[in-house]
Amino acid sequence: MKLFKWNISDIKPKFPNIVEKFLGKKITDDTTSDQEVAIVPSVNIADANKAFEVNVALPGLDKKDVKIEIQNDCLIVSSEKQYEKEEKNKNWMRREYGYASFQRMFQLPESADQDKIQAQMKNGVLSIKVAKKTGYTQNKKVITIQ
Repeated sequence: MKLFKWNISDIKPKFPNIVEKFLGKKITDDTTSDQEVAIVPSVNIADANKAFEVNVALPGLDKKDVKIEIQNDCLIVSSEKQYEKEEKNKNWMRREYGYASFQRMFQLPESADQDKIQAQMKNGVLSIKVAKKTGYTQNKKVITIQ
């Protein structure tokens, strides 16, 4: 029989990742740590016949909170949101403040038509369609190995 030492951190429950994302800070046992958590939304990208399709998961955000722009052949999706909530009762008062932001950048291929981009937000999913240029042919060259 072999004896081994238990480490309490191996068996104690952890805070869910969603709490860390909401607070914007990594939750640790070390009270001196002030490490920030990067909040990056999930993305699906598809190369369809006539367009590139980008779907970004943004639960809890409204379309007015999201900004989409093109800079230097990059599609940029970003958001910055602050909130302040105050409750008062006879014997107590509670104030909560929050701030969250993110930015995702996608390099657009040469075949993307930057003038034909559509976006819509439905059920917490931002759907962006970037049309492909008509008549675009990809410049390919095969190199022979000697």
